[in-house]
Amino acid sequence: MALMPKSKSWRAIIVLAGFAILVAFFYAEENWRGKRAWDHCKQQLEAQGESLNWKDYIPAPVPSHENFFDAPKMAAWFIKPPPDQKLTNEFSARLNFDEFTRQSSASNIVALFEVTVLPPIHSADAVTNSPNLVLRYSSIGNAFFLQDRPVVTNLSSEDINLPQIVFSDVPLTTAIENLAQIAQIKYLLDPKIGYDHPDPDGNTKPEPLLTLRWTNLTAQQALTALINKYGLRLIDNPATNGGHIITFKEASSPTVYASTEVLDRLSTLLDRQIGTNTIGSQNPLFLAKSLNRITPVQIICYSETMPTDEDLIQLIARAFPNHSAHLGSPCIHVQKLGANTLQVKVDAAYAADYLAWSDQFDIDFSLIRETLKRPYARMNGNYNNFFYIPIPNYVTIRGVAQTLAQRAQCHLLQAEPEKALDDLTLVADLCRLLEARPSGKPMTMVASMLNVAIIGLYTDTIRDGMRLNPWKEPQLSALQEQLAKINLPTFVVESLHEERVGVCSYIEGMLSRKPSLWQSFKAESQFVIPRGWLYQNLVNLSALDQEAIDSYDPAHAVVLPERLKRAKRELDEMGSHFRPYTYFVVAVAVNFTRAMQTMARNQTMADEAQIACALERYQIVNGKYPETLNALVPRFINALPHDIVGGKPLRYHLDMDGKYVLYSVGWNETDEGGLLALKKDGTVDLGNGDWAWQSSTN
Repeated sequence: MALMPKSKSWRAIIVLAGFAILVAFFYAEENWRGKRAWDHCKQQLEAQGESLNWKDYIPAPVPSHENFFDAPKMAAWFIKPPPDQKLTNEFSARLNFDEFTRQSSASNIVALFEVTVLPPIHSADAVTNSPNLVLRYSSIGNAFFLQDRPVVTNLSSEDINLPQIVFSDVPLTTAIENLAQIAQIKYLLDPKIGYDHPDPDGNTKPEPLLTLRWTNLTAQQALTALINKYGLRLIDNPATNGGHIITFKEASSPTVYASTEVLDRLSTLLDRQIGTNTIGSQNPLFLAKSLNRITPVQIICYSETMPTDEDLIQLIARAFPNHSAHLGSPCIHVQKLGANTLQVKVDAAYAADYLAWSDQFDIDFSLIRETLKRPYARMNGNYNNFFYIPIPNYVTIRGVAQTLAQRAQCHLLQAEPEKALDDLTLVADLCRLLEARPSGKPMTMVASMLNVAIIGLYTDTIRDGMRLNPWKEPQLSALQEQLAKINLPTFVVESLHEERVGVCSYIEGMLSRKPSLWQSFKAESQFVIPRGWLYQNLVNLSALDQEAIDSYDPAHAVVLPERLKRAKRELDEMGSHFRPYTYFVVAVAVNFTRAMQTMARNQTMADEAQIACALERYQIVNGKYPETLNALVPRFINALPHDIVGGKPLRYHLDMDGKYVLYSVGWNETDEGGLLALKKDGTVDLGNGDWAWQSSTN
């Protein structure tokens, strides 16, 4: 084997040594720079009164007889076991709603509607049964209308059923123009639609050509179905008297259109057929009437084709009274009974059956009530490492809250408001296990957000009680007093503080160890990258967390959405591509924008619920709602909560029927008159629309 010449060997050694020295200098420089930046960051935060020492957040021991978690069963129920202990929480298992449906002797599926589909030209004389409702479904445009007009040929009226509407290779805007002319609808086409015209990016959207045939629709119905098919909608034009604008549908709009008359008739039939009802927190449909007393509503639907299951499910779901609440919609099924008959079924439960089943928890709930009288809620365990501190059993806490809320709803259906109040009071008190009370710290972001969710469940149940209308003055007063104590921002901001301290202290402790030279080399090699980069990441993580913390102004009790949006843009920019000083931030940063947004909305709901209780009490005394909220002070409320977004008074107005709308301007900080924005699944769109609370008589 040939040996490398000496000169070349020495040259290679010198190059390698030089490279090693450069790498060493690079690591030393980056480590020094990162450590200095982190020390400077800590000094700045400490000068502002922030403590970054994890030991300051470790809860002090408390007397055992005063500690909630030292009472019998409480630790086993409400503290999550360590990952290495595969323990089954028997209480959580018993609370599972599936246990109720499994043990229920009665069927939990009830048929609500039977839909018979006939061709649009079908003779009404051929219908043997007398239907409760006659609909016209346009499969072209996925739209439902009332069908209660005969087919006529006099085109002098806009409110007639046309024998046929036929288009063959007709441009969409031409078809819209023709139908609007027959329906005598004046309209303007939103320029943003822009068919065959380049948009600001230079892209051209071709105009669709239509080939279709309708039978037995009015021109207005055909127009509505047509524009729905192409993602458009018809709205009033405020600049004209009686004019309209055809513009894009909102992103949250359902894909299936149903006229107001259809939804009103369906809601009326639902109320008449199944009686008082509500949707529980685990999405069952609870009924005040026994399931075996319900017979399906008979519907005749004239259509060119069979409506899809999804179309029928969307239609029926929107007829339920609290579909727009974020609790969700009932579980709806469609079953085919024959060639042209469909049956719409829903998962349901008789309220009395659920109360009888959940009575098994009375002793457990009484034990929790009694134990919550203890002043402290400190979980015993090792608090030295943030990532291994004892944490609440979130599954059990959520299960208890949901069971109690559903019991409250069932008591309300049974006109038992005092029992419903007892259940809701325990829901509110249960939050003590999640909040940073004395000797209860530290508080994690997960705990604070579960607290936010439980308060949302609590206020939704109060709202549902106002819709069902069994609340009386004593319960309203008690609920109002509980609502006045809710202060979600305190706990969410505290969790942001403590998450930052816990993560940063753990990483800093890992980086600041002083091992031997060989151990130091091994430790450094494990990181591959300079440790100084991690210090720089801690600096950026702390700055980002501070932005989220500062987005709440405690002096004025307001949230600043723009500050959070700016922080979110910064985080998105960090994540757009790899950067050595921010890669760790992207990996561990919590979704603080979503957290603060949800907190602000649920605090708003609690504030509005407090005012709503006062409004209902005013209405009981005076027979009507007040003209302004100031009329509530001081007899019905000591002070009016302000809007957590912007700090101005919450908006309030009466309509012509004496009903009220109470609302916050919401996350977009725009007053939209109390208009609620929904997503396609019926849940509230937190980023758009107002955060509104409508009167119980709506």
